[in-house]
Amino acid sequence: MKLNIKNISWLLLAVTMGACSKKNEAYRDLVKDGEIYYPGIIQNAGYRAGNLRTMLYWNPSPDPKITHYKIYWNNKQDSLTLTADSHDPNDTASVIVPGLSEGTYNFNIYSIDGQERTSIAVNLNGVRVYGTKYRSGLFNRPYNAATPYLLDLLNGSVRVQFNTPDSINTTTKLQYTDNNDVLKTVLLSPDSSAITLDNFKFGTTVTYQSSYIPLRNALDTFTVGDVSNFAQITRAGDVTAVFIKNPGDPFYRSDNGTGKWGLPRDWQVNANARNQNNDQGGGWSTDNGGCIHFESKNWGDAPLVNGKVYQSFTLPAGTYDLDVVTAGNGGTIDANEVVATGTTLPDIDNLSGNNTVLALYHGDGGSIGGTHTLTFTLTQQTTVTFGWVVNGSVYTYLQFKKVALRIR
Repeated sequence: MKLNIKNISWLLLAVTMGACSKKNEAYRDLVKDGEIYYPGIIQNAGYRAGNLRTMLYWNPSPDPKITHYKIYWNNKQDSLTLTADSHDPNDTASVIVPGLSEGTYNFNIYSIDGQERTSIAVNLNGVRVYGTKYRSGLFNRPYNAATPYLLDLLNGSVRVQFNTPDSINTTTKLQYTDNNDVLKTVLLSPDSSAITLDNFKFGTTVTYQSSYIPLRNALDTFTVGDVSNFAQITRAGDVTAVFIKNPGDPFYRSDNGTGKWGLPRDWQVNANARNQNNDQGGGWSTDNGGCIHFESKNWGDAPLVNGKVYQSFTLPAGTYDLDVVTAGNGGTIDANEVVATGTTLPDIDNLSGNNTVLALYHGDGGSIGGTHTLTFTLTQQTTVTFGWVVNGSVYTYLQFKKVALRIR
């Protein structure tokens, strides 16, 4: 077949011109009201996690024509509108989206101008919303099981100790009863491992409850549903080191001498007991490595009459056991281990029936040996004095190894 090339060329030209004409007509339909305008979009969108809600925030668009923002979620089934109060991109716009279920959400945020023209969407995906499921997985911050508390008995306070929190803990609320039967509340911060309970009433219960946030800048704080009881706080145990200075085993001397006789550090010695070494020593000797020591003057010169060695200290209310350990003795002795109120001890002929005496052990050469326990009760904080009041004939000695104070 013979083709007419010239005719084919004209045919192609006609088809092309027809197609262009149709495109131009479509374009004129799109721009017949002018060019399409898209309002400026927001910047730096983020969120703050909440309890069945969330806060969305962003830097506003600088477009001055924007009048409001439209936020959609749940595939645009839900929405809310926020008025554009600023067009400064250094400001922050925010809105709380309430009534959400626990889970993950995607939000679409549009900028809209006064003619209801809409910007391209800014998508904020993976927004976490928290609720009862998250709360049910929270636990109160654990206390230090090895050393749950430290006592300051004299001041009547307790320092309770906790482990480092293992999550985003914001605070732990503790409640306790003070000695006025008032319920007190203190807050333990996450960066602290201990807190003091002032004026604590022993025998009462301490409770605690921790709070957390799911994310660093969360909108809401979640508190553990259950209240936990702290370890039972008691004062029982040895409190010697808290109240008694130089309690013995050995007893230390207060002077710099090197001879047998000296004076005991932190203990008061009356003149009658300071009857050795030209009255420069007494009440303490190097025997048994260092002990409280009563002895007749220079062993055989004169009997010991109303010799005293004692120490005063202040104790809080409570029941106490004071253990006294004898090191040795010999001769005819009238020995008295005494706890009395005030800052001194009664004389030996005024011990019986004295209303300042809280506890008394009386012994002689046959019964003073071994360990004796003086028990007494204080109903309020009281200054007391413990010590020995001793009579002894010539060629008599009496030694004590140590003392120990326990509270029940």
